[in-house]
Amino acid sequence: MPLVLVDAAVGVLVPAAIIVFGIRARRPRSARVRGFGWLLVAVPLPLAVALHLAGRLPATVDQATFLACVAAFALGAALVLSGEEPDWGREDADETPPWWPAFEEEFRAYEASGRSTKVRA
Repeated sequence: MPLVLVDAAVGVLVPAAIIVFGIRARRPRSARVRGFGWLLVAVPLPLAVALHLAGRLPATVDQATFLACVAAFALGAALVLSGEEPDWGREDADETPPWWPAFEEEFRAYEASGRSTKVRA
């Protein structure tokens, strides 16, 4: 099988695998595992590109290095995406904001006082 077909197959399968791992049920992951995932995302693929651009490796070794680094990238992305999302700015939908009861009480008092502006036709 020509190497171009292998690259094309990997180019289709890796994003598909990342998407599947990204949308499946999330499980808690330790910070160490997620950090390792980020390391696998950030280091191997740029390293393979740098080795390819240097042109020092034989073609078959270069191809094998590239495929191994793409697999490491996919594994890293799976580790990062399959963990729980952080709670950055997310509010629980069932939780009543602490200021709401006071606001509601003042609003009902304002509404009952008849001072609300009504449009007359």
